[in-house]
Amino acid sequence: MNTETSPREHPRAASIESGTGTALETWVQRITEAGGPDLDHAAIARLLSERWDITEWWAQGVTVAYEQVIGRRVVGQSCDGDFSASASRTVPGDIDAVRDRWATFMTPARREQLGLEEPRLSDTATWRYWRAAVADGSRVSVNISAKDSPAGRTSAGPRSTLGIEHKGLETAAGRDAWKAAWSRTLADFTTSPDDLLKETR
Repeated sequence: MNTETSPREHPRAASIESGTGTALETWVQRITEAGGPDLDHAAIARLLSERWDITEWWAQGVTVAYEQVIGRRVVGQSCDGDFSASASRTVPGDIDAVRDRWATFMTPARREQLGLEEPRLSDTATWRYWRAAVADGSRVSVNISAKDSPAGRTSAGPRSTLGIEHKGLETAAGRDAWKAAWSRTLADFTTSPDDLLKETR
């Protein structure tokens, strides 16, 4: 199956041109003329940083886009060759309350249904995390942060953003399946009467 992507149709073409000042189509031509098809990811990124006025961050982004354009990897595939799925919702409550509700919601039975192992909790000054390994070797991180600053809060009370990042998926089909699964799980979480949660729009 041909997995090549046209530079003009690439989903990050506009952001790459805006961020680097150069169209993706031009980057593809430059890299190809410099031997890109025979270089690995690290070598292409290094070439970009050394030969052209581009930051390391954008060098990585252009390299991934180039590899997708030439069919070396499909759109959505990471530098390591795997895929990730994500989903997020804004929910009422501060970050500690939201994580507590999530931990209660993710019962052993629900974790078993999703193939999740025992979760690990960790904190920073501004984030709360709920992480678990998955039976297929992938990993899930639920990241919770404050949606509003104290000055921006309304009389309805604090809100938080709960984001799910599922990394290490082997295929694009697996990514799509997990994205759908996490979207359903979040829908159940935010409408669960037991948790008194409602989606905030």
